[in-house]
Amino acid sequence: MQLVENKFIDLIQEEIIVGDGAMGTMIQNSKCQQINPPELFMLENPAEIARIHQEYATAGAELIETNTFGANRLKLALEGLEDRIEEINKKAVKIARGIGDDILVAGSVGPTGKLMEPHGELSFSTARGVFSEQIGYLVEAGVDLICIETMSDLKEMRAAVVAAREYQIPLVAQMTYTERGLTLTGSTPELVAIVLDGLGVDMVGVNCVAGLDEAIPIVKKMSAVTELPLSVFANAGLPVMKDNQTFYPQSAEDYSLRINELLTYNVRLIGGCCGTTPAYIPAIKEAAKKTIVENKNGEKPSLFLSSNHKHIEVSDQQAVQLIGEKLNPTGRDDLKTALRNRDWKYLKDLAKKQVIAGANLLDVNIGISGIDKKEVMGRLVQELQLEVDVPLVLDSNSPDVLEKALQEYTGKALINSVNGDLKSIEAIMPLAKKYGAALIGLTLDENGIPATVDGRIAIAKRIIEAAEEYGIKRSNIVIDTLALTAGAKQKEVLIAVKALAEVKELFGVKTTLGISNVSHGLPGRELINETFLTMALGAGLDLPIINPFNERIYHIIRAANLLTSRDEDGQEFISWYSVNKGNEDKDCKKKSKDKKTGILKQIHGIIIEGNKDDIVAYTEQAVEEGTKPQQVIDEALIPGIEEVGVLYDQGTYFLPQLLRSAETVQAAFDYLKGLLGSDTEAGKKALVLLATVKGDMHDIGKNIVKTIFANHGLEVIDLGANVATELIVEKAFEYDVDLVGLSALMTTTMEEMRHVVSLLKKKDFKGAVIIGGAVTSQEYADEIGADFYAEDALDGVRKINSYLGRGDSDKRN
Repeated sequence: MQLVENKFIDLIQEEIIVGDGAMGTMIQNSKCQQINPPELFMLENPAEIARIHQEYATAGAELIETNTFGANRLKLALEGLEDRIEEINKKAVKIARGIGDDILVAGSVGPTGKLMEPHGELSFSTARGVFSEQIGYLVEAGVDLICIETMSDLKEMRAAVVAAREYQIPLVAQMTYTERGLTLTGSTPELVAIVLDGLGVDMVGVNCVAGLDEAIPIVKKMSAVTELPLSVFANAGLPVMKDNQTFYPQSAEDYSLRINELLTYNVRLIGGCCGTTPAYIPAIKEAAKKTIVENKNGEKPSLFLSSNHKHIEVSDQQAVQLIGEKLNPTGRDDLKTALRNRDWKYLKDLAKKQVIAGANLLDVNIGISGIDKKEVMGRLVQELQLEVDVPLVLDSNSPDVLEKALQEYTGKALINSVNGDLKSIEAIMPLAKKYGAALIGLTLDENGIPATVDGRIAIAKRIIEAAEEYGIKRSNIVIDTLALTAGAKQKEVLIAVKALAEVKELFGVKTTLGISNVSHGLPGRELINETFLTMALGAGLDLPIINPFNERIYHIIRAANLLTSRDEDGQEFISWYSVNKGNEDKDCKKKSKDKKTGILKQIHGIIIEGNKDDIVAYTEQAVEEGTKPQQVIDEALIPGIEEVGVLYDQGTYFLPQLLRSAETVQAAFDYLKGLLGSDTEAGKKALVLLATVKGDMHDIGKNIVKTIFANHGLEVIDLGANVATELIVEKAFEYDVDLVGLSALMTTTMEEMRHVVSLLKKKDFKGAVIIGGAVTSQEYADEIGADFYAEDALDGVRKINSYLGRGDSDKRN
């Protein structure tokens, strides 16, 4: 999409823009504040919001954000304000616009607070609609740009960006990261930049991290994979409580010390988040304006693709990446049956086996009749992302099916495919642009496959030029010069190879071929495929589509990487050869062991894998073989979920795997609870009341906690977000709960936790109180008299189990 002329776009090419600081911190410090959400505060105190904006502008901010971070329909519904969404967003823009024509106004858009499918109930299409509604009001009211910020789930960010791209307005997309340098759902900074670059944002960045020390490694990693300008809005350190007041430890001078370093990574927009005030702006501006550093990133000619946790680079300097071909039902009755029966386990197992064998990407094709292709493709993409961590190649000739797959895919996909027919171009290329995917272009058109090299090159040129007209970078185009079977088209085998070499030379794009196609209908297929692969690699093939279970393929690839300088100094080949001593019967790939294990060990492994489809059958088998239900719990379920917790703490597992394993355990518990007596330990469930405190609309963290608690055998009563102190206390006694869990993500609302704890104690509550949230700490828990502080959901489970006598940890540990 071509943007209309815009001051923001012009400025970020020429200079560094200084943004404003925290709105929430300023509202907290306001004399008018009465612990209300910022949007409600604005309705009641518009002059105070205008004063805050003016203070930032007077201090030197060149860009201010509207007070609309939580002004989407889902968030406003928590306060009963959903019917005033248009009024709130337009009023916020009007107030900001009143500061002056020389100030850039960014429409602030924050997360919904809901979990996305498959772990939550929020679908991609619903999320996109929610964001589109809010962004539409902001654009109509006259903002200069949209700033989507503080997103912790890349799938939700994708929905927001797709919504924003419906409007011709510049777009800044910022995510927040944990202390591990990952998003809450486990995406790396590089992966985030790759996906957002593909989606066509104008600037990608980071906000709401503890400080610039945490931000710099993130933008450094981003700058390695994108030439987009970057933005940083960091916090003034982690908040601390003193004398019932929230303080941020980093001064304005300390905050600005590393700004010069930021500039080397093409940062073009700098401001502040939590804890930063107008007093920070002059120091930021002085440091930012001292030197204009040219963008040293330059164009990234490599093709970057990603899953939801990992990315790969395809370039002439990198090892050849292999696409596994086995998730294609053509000629496969077993796959046709699995697709018709929605046998996700069979399909996931096949995907996993391909990855274990060595596939770097997986082609996903569901081209059979008699199924709802959109529904099956969408669900299969969801399931595969939970099972394997390699990029997917979405293979369908139906635009509707492709769009559903692209909506469910969190990373950056490769579409297979488009061809030179105008109908194909007009159907597929808009989808690639809209959802930020790369494209495979087939050198055929309405007249079929040309029998000459020149004919295939002409179609490749047509596809490349059409893609660029749609705004798809050449680095995101892969050309398939189409291998035909030597049994019927023997003279055309070399045409595909010669055309591939010329396409690379003329256009500088990446290439792919379906290697197995060449041997259809012939004996000795593996030998033919291996020979053809060697020829194609010599011509510059980047992404062979292969049978990943043919071990000799990997020997050929390793040798070819060495001979074509894709394996620098032959390091990978030499390393492999030194281990295997050239014996082709050996291979460095990890092979599974066919080893029988006890049923409890099998259940333990199923929990680690998060295989919900199998857990009930194996649990039932264990009971039928004479294992007592409590023994299954003690020796398989609990050790299994504890090991998952260790993997999560180590950064090996991320939120999706954690939730999947928790759901697997819950399925086993649900089966076993009918077999357990009421006096058994597992038959009893502690009752936990959860609430996000008054004034705080952020509930995604609390929703994650609810899911993990429930799947660890706790009964949860969820009061939602922005819950009044009196109501929390009332419900704690009404339900006679064992524990009260309190969440806060804003420094402006964390003090409400103190009021809840105080009132509970005053009324002689016999249970315990556990608190959590980004702004809380063990010190704060101690200060307000809470019994426990939890760093995350799993830590909360451990603390509660300790309190209930199910673990060895000490209270307040």
